[in-house]
Amino acid sequence: MKSLIFFCCVWMLTAEAKPLKVDVAAQSAILINAETGAVLYEKESHKPCFPASTTKIATALYALEKKGGALNDVVQATPEALALRKGAQSPPHRLIPDGTHMGLKTGEELPLQALIHGLMLVSGNDAANVIAEHVSGDVPRFMEELNAYLRAHGIHETNFCNPHGIHVEEHKTTANDLAKMAQLALKHPTFREVVKTVHFTRPETNKQPASTLTQMNRLLKPGASYYPKAIGIKTGYHSNSGPTLVAAAEHEGRTLIAVILGAVDGTRRFKDAIALFEAAFSQKPIQRVFFSKRYDLFSCQVKGAKDKLEAALPEDLTYEYYPAEEPQVTALIHWSRKKLPIKEGDVVGEMRLMTADHKMLKSALLYAVRGLEGTYWFQAKAFVGEHFILILIVGSLMLGIAFALLYFKKEAEEVAE
Repeated sequence: MKSLIFFCCVWMLTAEAKPLKVDVAAQSAILINAETGAVLYEKESHKPCFPASTTKIATALYALEKKGGALNDVVQATPEALALRKGAQSPPHRLIPDGTHMGLKTGEELPLQALIHGLMLVSGNDAANVIAEHVSGDVPRFMEELNAYLRAHGIHETNFCNPHGIHVEEHKTTANDLAKMAQLALKHPTFREVVKTVHFTRPETNKQPASTLTQMNRLLKPGASYYPKAIGIKTGYHSNSGPTLVAAAEHEGRTLIAVILGAVDGTRRFKDAIALFEAAFSQKPIQRVFFSKRYDLFSCQVKGAKDKLEAALPEDLTYEYYPAEEPQVTALIHWSRKKLPIKEGDVVGEMRLMTADHKMLKSALLYAVRGLEGTYWFQAKAFVGEHFILILIVGSLMLGIAFALLYFKKEAEEVAE
């Protein structure tokens, strides 16, 4: 017989997470946990902003999604990818003379891996266009695919018009969306390795000798803004956006992502990010007992049983979290009952702690506190159900014997007459 399975919502365990108290000067900012997506701090995080070169996070992410297994493929820089803007009617991906670049020449051939390093270390606008052409055939098609990819991953506050972030009025995103992009990108080992690289040797090509690319993110280099816990990710700037930054840091196995948009100056964006990281990393984890093995009993009505089924946990159900990440939790019981009778100690279900976005934080089995028998009527029906064929056979035999006896009795009476 199959188990009977159903869910029961026990209750909502709500708690107000304690936001970090940090003085961030930027117009917009957010700090999230890279694994869970939990928001530890935010300031106008859904405000539309110009991202500048932090756009390149999305470009690298999508390129790795499409071409991540072919990093040694040789790519050629075309004239269209390196073309400059000529007036306001130029396509939005066209380059500008004073933009950041990795110095590609028309017809130059180099591996995709080198282009991605040029994109993320020295913020090569030229590399962004070359990568986009290689991935999708041309830059406009790449942008259509990239925006569709972002929307498919729940990133709905973004509209990117080019793969590098050179200013276009319609090219906007939010701190919240950039944090989600970085969260996705950090799942790629290649991306993680690239964005924390300080120096990369650009190989010799058909047009130029080998050279060294040096990381522009000051969080990763010795100096006033160096942060030893930093593992990337990308800086940005143009006159319309102001200084921007998407940064990631790791400490004791915990990875956090900070986004700073519209910073007051280039140095303050790093200070803001470091302040957010340090405030979060200084918190000590706390452990909360959601349900007690000693005091909490869970019950449900079982069809045909004399009493309610009562179940308990073998151990306290606890969850450890940081104060700024205290989750809103729904406790669900998944009852899985076998047919009656149920014995004391039988596994009868599972308690699940679920987040507001339906992710399971933790689970624990539930055991029957005492045995549970069916009512006499239920037992009688169960007996009949289990032995129906036997009862039918025995009944048929008894009925046959009864008819036979009546027949022989009648025959005997007729003979006697």
